[in-house]
Amino acid sequence: MVEDAAALLVDALAAGRELDLAGAALPATTLAAVLTDTPPPGAPALRLRRANITGLLRLTGAEVTMPVELRGCVFAQTPDLRMAHFAGLALTGCRLPGLRAGNVRVAADLLLDDGFTAAAPVHLTDAQIGGSLRLSAGRLRGAGGRALIADRIVVEGTFYARRLRSSGELRLPGARITGNLDFGGADLSSPTGDALDATGITVGGSLLAGRHNAGPDVAFCTSGRVLLPGSRVGGDLVLSGARIERSAAAAAADLEPAPGESRMPVVPGGIVDGAACLVADRIRVEGNLELDDGSRTDGTVRLPNAVVGGYLRLSGARLSGPAGASEFGIALLGDGMDVGGDLEGRDNGRGALICAGQLRLVDAHVRGSASLSGIELAAPGGYALLADRLRIGGELYMRRLHCAGTVRLQNAEIGATLDCTAARLEKPRLRPDGTARPSLDARAATVGKDMVCSEGFLAEGGVRLRGTEVGKSVQFVGATLGTLPSTVIPYALNAYGLVTGELIVRPAAAPSGRVRLTQAQVGSFADSAPLWAAAGGIDLDDFDYQKMNDTRVIDIRMRLRWLKQVIPDYAPGPYEQLAAAYRRAGEEQLSVRVLVEGQTRRSAELGLAARIWYALLRWTVGFGYQPWLAVWWLVLFAVLGGTWFAMYPPPPVDDGQNPVFNPWLFAADTLLPVVNLGQDGYWRLDGASQWIASSLVAAGWILATTAAAGAARILKRV
Repeated sequence: MVEDAAALLVDALAAGRELDLAGAALPATTLAAVLTDTPPPGAPALRLRRANITGLLRLTGAEVTMPVELRGCVFAQTPDLRMAHFAGLALTGCRLPGLRAGNVRVAADLLLDDGFTAAAPVHLTDAQIGGSLRLSAGRLRGAGGRALIADRIVVEGTFYARRLRSSGELRLPGARITGNLDFGGADLSSPTGDALDATGITVGGSLLAGRHNAGPDVAFCTSGRVLLPGSRVGGDLVLSGARIERSAAAAAADLEPAPGESRMPVVPGGIVDGAACLVADRIRVEGNLELDDGSRTDGTVRLPNAVVGGYLRLSGARLSGPAGASEFGIALLGDGMDVGGDLEGRDNGRGALICAGQLRLVDAHVRGSASLSGIELAAPGGYALLADRLRIGGELYMRRLHCAGTVRLQNAEIGATLDCTAARLEKPRLRPDGTARPSLDARAATVGKDMVCSEGFLAEGGVRLRGTEVGKSVQFVGATLGTLPSTVIPYALNAYGLVTGELIVRPAAAPSGRVRLTQAQVGSFADSAPLWAAAGGIDLDDFDYQKMNDTRVIDIRMRLRWLKQVIPDYAPGPYEQLAAAYRRAGEEQLSVRVLVEGQTRRSAELGLAARIWYALLRWTVGFGYQPWLAVWWLVLFAVLGGTWFAMYPPPPVDDGQNPVFNPWLFAADTLLPVVNLGQDGYWRLDGASQWIASSLVAAGWILATTAAAGAARILKRV
């Protein structure tokens, strides 16, 4: 019988036809003898179907010069193909206890697909495949936790693993694949905690691990981590629609930090991060990285120091950190990541990005724009978006962003616009003392063009722009700055040291905390009544703005009431700044009115004698800002003095001189200092006239001096 099987196999080989044994037994030694013997002349390939191969097929170091195609065969023992050389090898649909093929050489394709089943690990360590490696629709049931061991495998063509089902770890560290690596629709699980280990892999084409064209539900799925640290992908990394979860054992071991432990522990590094489901530290993708279109993760997606030449697409993804929607854990870790194109998280047809856990982009660099419009971030009580020193070449869109937690952009650099239109930032991070951190923290950030927080923008914990520089304008129009009590929010808007061309603060309602504009430098400033009704008032020390919009729309009396409302103790700076803004707008009279009001408030805080003196200055010369009042007072005193002296003319000092007395010129000569009108010194004054003349002299000096000072101030402005 054995001789018959061997003869049939040789005849089929010589004729170039397939031999179907329909389940008949074929000794492995017979098959090995035929494979290692010199093939008949012109034999194209050995093609065998449905053979039950008994015994051990040992081809260690053998040279098989013809292609071998086995379909639907069953092996009783694990074949040993180590260091063998094949022209081509196909084990399509075969069932094996396992496969030992380390250092195997296959000149063409190696096919382990379409129902190929291995109950123990498939060893392909250091194998070299001249064509493609196909595992599509295979079934790997690795014993001991590993289903495929292919460290440093070299595939000159494409590695197909579409719809592969594996219940053990797939190991591909150090693999080199010239074409694509295709895991479309594969379903991988592993008791070791790692479903796919492709550490340091090099893929010349694209790494495809998303949906399969068989249908939208046939997607790449893992129960266990996917390891890609240090990998290189020449094309795209596609994880569209993928479902990547940690193994049940890893998820069960994940605990929240103990009470008292820092809520921002040191982030674990690389593969030691047991909370991660996708580890891609330092990966380099020349094309796009697509984790979108319904992708779902359960654990941290690690992309620190990754380099993406094209776009990073997250639209439609559902990323859940190890602790879900809480302040603990990170959904996506992209520290130091470099994206050559845009970062997309907005709705592109399958919904926007949803992060249950922290989105972390510290020191990341996006050379294009970042669109996070409409996304949902949930890390209540923590940092939902932590992006210190984030650099974006274009715009950062966060329109209609819904965030439970704090958005932190400290020292970020945004090339164009930061657009937070209609964003809702709730449940900010809390300090140990129970006060809330800002819902939007852009401290020391740089924005090249505009920062827009309008049309329903809500920051429950307020906004911090301390030391921020914005090239064109900062706009809070129709915004709600703080909804928590003022005892919880230190500042509804902290713009200490803000530098911008235009600041518009016209909130929808009075801010629930203090507004701080100290040392801000603004080209133009636009406000509204709700701003000045801020709980806790407004800090205006050294607030410098060049002009104020709508100087004619808002009545001067209203503005003065606002200043008095927010400055309980007089400070000259705000009044001088407002007056300067009116003066630059050509409203000189309004400018003077502001300065006079400031001096009036100042006098109200002085002692009785000083208040009397300031009242005198107020009504006589307008504190020197209204010198024309002094002229009117001089005229009035001259008229009153002239009237008195007309009624009670003084006698001459010397009877021999007969001067002509003119009461009006005498009063003016007495009143005006320095000026001599020829009436002074000729008349003897006594009694009431003496006191009246002395009063005229004193009034003249005071009024003339203040009038001269006021005139000098006006000429200096001109």
